[in-house]
Amino acid sequence: LDHVLPRSRGGPTTWENIVCACLDCNVRKGGRTPNEARMRLMRVPAKPRRNPLLVRQLDDHRYSSWQNFLPKGCE
Repeated sequence: LDHVLPRSRGGPTTWENIVCACLDCNVRKGGRTPNEARMRLMRVPAKPRRNPLLVRQLDDHRYSSWQNFLPKGCE
């Protein structure tokens, strides 16, 4: 997961500012915006629709470490 506007520059941890990124792309972008890194978003970030299967997965204690990286309300 990567912040579109980096947290170091005041970017919030919200669905609209979080995207999935592979390690190489995340490192390449670093603390810059996609524009500054000359990268394009594949999609506009948005809050996902509720999916009962995903909710059940996130309730699993094995994924508790993910909570620090997900927007509030994603419990």
